[in-house]
Amino acid sequence: MVDAYRAVFLSPHLDDAVFSCGGLLARLAKTGPVLVLNLFTEFPRPIKNRGIVLGSERYKEEVAAARLLGFESRRLGEPDAVYRDPAYESLGNLFRPPQTSDEAGFPALREKVDGALKGIVFNALYVPLGIGWHVDHVLTHRLIEKTSLGTRLIYYEDAPYCLLPHTTRYRFNDLGSASPLPGDESLAPASILRSWIETSRAYMDTALMRNLRPALLRLAARPVVTAYLLRLLASHARPPAGPGPGWESTVVGVRPEFEKKLDAMELYQSQFREFFLSREDCARQFRLYAERVTGRPDPVERYWSRAMAPGVGRQPEFPS
Repeated sequence: MVDAYRAVFLSPHLDDAVFSCGGLLARLAKTGPVLVLNLFTEFPRPIKNRGIVLGSERYKEEVAAARLLGFESRRLGEPDAVYRDPAYESLGNLFRPPQTSDEAGFPALREKVDGALKGIVFNALYVPLGIGWHVDHVLTHRLIEKTSLGTRLIYYEDAPYCLLPHTTRYRFNDLGSASPLPGDESLAPASILRSWIETSRAYMDTALMRNLRPALLRLAARPVVTAYLLRLLASHARPPAGPGPGWESTVVGVRPEFEKKLDAMELYQSQFREFFLSREDCARQFRLYAERVTGRPDPVERYWSRAMAPGVGRQPEFPS
């Protein structure tokens, strides 16, 4: 008997699907079985460093979140980037293009994911856009390129990276032109100087920076981090040559599910405090994101699909 699912979410790590799509996950799980396929879930040795917490405790966190939101979780057992190549032990390299070793192993990874998907039936497949350029997220995005899923393929914005202003807009410089809905200011054109200032200001207010102790270390880190952010944005500042594929957005209001999403996010204790100072800080960041996207603070999640030619069809409906 073939397993059938209302939706399948391809998640780079344990937590990404919930952080990015927890509201929709909870809603979809009420209408039918939902599966989260987690790719990079192998931790040969525990690592705990700023922004990186890898260890077996993450398996229990995923089980608890899956139980709360009502989805099924599977692990594909690929090693996290830090274990695949020594270059990724540098935090900065995690947000640069994949190393040669990853490119060499990419065909085998695609074959593994294709095999997992061929063994199941699903109405829609949700895949990360790769916002933030974490190498594992970018590789996960690339795995589904050139598929024939058509309108069943939907892309989600990677949280917490999408919560920083301008990161989504710069990611679409890599992917092609994006068509936001009316009232969406998050993709409005801005100079690289303004983008850098606003992105840096927002990053300085995140737990990743504010948790740095002592204060002198935090102060010393500020110019290093802001310079890195400038180089990162500059490397994605130009749209690709040629027209590229168009993208259309769907904004899903998740106010009824928002508290449950926050509950699930907090279950990832090894990750939550690395990115958010508190539950209130997390909610604040999501509301600021919603204001940029819709002009209102009501929590939302935004999803994207490739623009289809007239008459080809439309993407699956999102349950209200």
